[in-house]
Amino acid sequence: MSWHPDDAYDAAALSREEAAEVVAPTAVLDELRAAVERAPSAARWARRHGVGPGYLADVLSGRPPGGKILAALGIGRAYVRGKSCSSGRSAASSTPSSWGYS
Repeated sequence: MSWHPDDAYDAAALSREEAAEVVAPTAVLDELRAAVERAPSAARWARRHGVGPGYLADVLSGRPPGGKILAALGIGRAYVRGKSCSSGRSAASSTPSSWGYS
């Protein structure tokens, strides 16, 4: 089922170079850690991207990242329907493997 009334639109969007890529939660955390390491300090990275240093520390410790952190990494959220989402895991869990993404 398409989100757009014209299935050809979806096919064209997916065939473009900038088509979406699925990123695993562990990869998000790895990208965040690398980005923070490139910054002069974690606090400076947090301020630059509009989040608090404490919140950044929580995310680096496993809290699911919010929109500002994801946007800073160029990553968006996706909503997926299917068996992989029916595990009953809480999205607020503290480990990337249980953020509710598969």
